[in-house]
Amino acid sequence: MPKLTDDELGTLLRETFSAREQLTDQLPETTEPSRRRSAVPILLAAAAVLAVLAGVLYGVSRVGAGPTQPAATPTALARTATDDARIWAVGLDSLLQSVKPDGGWRSVIVMDLSDVGKDHLRKGPPIAPEQRTLISELVSRTAPITYHGEMSPAPATCDNSGVGVAQLRDVIDKGDHAEVEVNLYHDCTHWTTAKYRVERQGVDWVITQTFWKRTVR
Repeated sequence: MPKLTDDELGTLLRETFSAREQLTDQLPETTEPSRRRSAVPILLAAAAVLAVLAGVLYGVSRVGAGPTQPAATPTALARTATDDARIWAVGLDSLLQSVKPDGGWRSVIVMDLSDVGKDHLRKGPPIAPEQRTLISELVSRTAPITYHGEMSPAPATCDNSGVGVAQLRDVIDKGDHAEVEVNLYHDCTHWTTAKYRVERQGVDWVITQTFWKRTVR
């Protein structure tokens, strides 16, 4: 298409806009003056058509506009043994605080369920010595921790003086978060169990949701 001169471009603009203004006169009016239909969208449309016909690059910049991005999919957490220890610790600490006896915890024995029974109640590898040390350090403000494998659910003597037995289940990777279940035998006659959603925040792991927590006598 031949390039339009300034005069020809001005004439085409006036003719185009004049035709569009006549169309706006035919639009029905609203009952409220503040809601009268505006001619601006029609004039902008006419200008856009004219720009294409004249061979002029016409564009509108929109903040945030761009090609549609596919929905993000959760990525693997790439957990380490240290991460698992921190996840166990935050779950155990939360459960111990929720049922903390009046006099505080005197002793809490942690059972490594990978060692329990012929079916191994926990499928993962045994809790390593380094993991045990880290769990004990992270939970130390709530309770002193010791470890045991094969044993009955309660100590040989139970005098209801702040002794508990905890069981740590496997850490389950859910893509963008982890889940862990912790069981606790306390007060000589109570089982309290909880399942938590745990998310990474820097080097730490925090509980962002408690799926359920229940106590059975």
